[in-house]
Amino acid sequence: MAQEHIGGAFTERRRSRRIEINRAPLSWLMGLVEGASAFLVVIAPPLVYHNLNAMPLQGSLLLLYVGFAVLVGILYGAAGAISVGRFLDNIQSGQSGIAEGILGWTLAFAVALFFAFLLGLIGSLSRVSLISGFLIGAPVLITLRGIAYSALRNHVHQGRLQYRKVGVIGSEIDMARFLVNGQLWRVGYRLAGSLSLEKILDAEGNLRKDVIQETAQRWIALGTQYVIVVGELNDLDDLERLTREFKRYSVSVIGVPATDNTSLRFLDIVPLGLTGGGIRVLRAPLDHASVALKRAFDVVGSLVGLLLLSPLFLVAAIAIKLEGPGPVFFRQARRGFNGEPFFIWKLRSMTTMEDGNNMRQVSIGDSRVTRVGRFIRATSIDELPQFVNVLKGEMSIVGPRPHALMHDGELAVQLEDYAYRQRIKPGITGWAQINGYRGPTNDFRDLEARTEHDLYYIDNWSIFLDCWIVLLTVFSRKTRQNAF
Repeated sequence: MAQEHIGGAFTERRRSRRIEINRAPLSWLMGLVEGASAFLVVIAPPLVYHNLNAMPLQGSLLLLYVGFAVLVGILYGAAGAISVGRFLDNIQSGQSGIAEGILGWTLAFAVALFFAFLLGLIGSLSRVSLISGFLIGAPVLITLRGIAYSALRNHVHQGRLQYRKVGVIGSEIDMARFLVNGQLWRVGYRLAGSLSLEKILDAEGNLRKDVIQETAQRWIALGTQYVIVVGELNDLDDLERLTREFKRYSVSVIGVPATDNTSLRFLDIVPLGLTGGGIRVLRAPLDHASVALKRAFDVVGSLVGLLLLSPLFLVAAIAIKLEGPGPVFFRQARRGFNGEPFFIWKLRSMTTMEDGNNMRQVSIGDSRVTRVGRFIRATSIDELPQFVNVLKGEMSIVGPRPHALMHDGELAVQLEDYAYRQRIKPGITGWAQINGYRGPTNDFRDLEARTEHDLYYIDNWSIFLDCWIVLLTVFSRKTRQNAF
């Protein structure tokens, strides 16, 4: 008899407050909510516009706007359901859904406009209402999606939402270790049952197919989508034999090593020679296409920045010169991409120009900061010459902030994951900065939080995320925290 209750005590303490729902209905429920939100966003502007012009919507015109909004809502809701499904499948990746949300909203609106054009109804719709609905809808719906995804992620990580069922096969000891160390409840899994190898092997070591099939059918009836086989990595023949027995069922079989190691991540299988492939445990953060796209964004953005901000450069340079002797610009050695050092350019904001191993981080009320320096540091104007570093390919507009060589070495000793920030080009601004993590790193908790934000950015990079960070850099008050 299969042992169905291994790990039951581990999850029982969360049973009373746990929500259990399968992935498909959860995805469509979220899609329905997003579709309803899109409908409201589309129908609100024409209602307001026509009422302000003393022409209340009614009759066939009202039905036309309602039909248009319904179509947009259905299309956006369907795209939202697909996006939620992908998000749930990769709940650990931390993806935000921003790019898919913008694309889904644009396509939904475009398709609805196309149908209105084909039916000859486009002339009856107010351009002001349509443009307002589209422009208002993008930030509103993306914000709502961000809030919803964040709530879903928190509920899943806290074990309060479980939408996938899993069956586990392995030896008693290996299964017990996996269920305790694996923490399946934190990624949305709940245990459908377990089956020990001791129960499915006969005296000659052959598989008892009847026991496997009986267990598999019971798990399928419970809605199981994944079967996890826990064992030794070199025991591939036994894994293949078990897998063969599940090929008749619509389930995914996953091989998991029997180990207490929880830090190493297996990402995917890379084809290698005739062996079928090797397990990838680390992936470069950006592929070739992403590198090219990010570089194009950097070149265009830095050229535009230098062009538009050249008057500000001139004013700042004159102010620095008028305040006292010394150069306008200051350069300092920093650690960059792949750990390579480079010289970062800044507008001089201090009476000293420290570099190398004799350095002291700036503090509140630091006497070395000039009067002009206080202003340009608080407004980040002193960082603008780094657009030159971006053009040279040493930096990116968005990325982890580079630190001086001396501080970089000290921080790497304090936090093991710190050096992982150098897997991508450093930036003028970054995810950590717009979340308030800027300035000195005297506190270990601040260093840890800043590094976590930088690693989140690296793992979840997209061109839309870069645009969002640039936008928040300009308008968010958090960006200017700890600027002195």
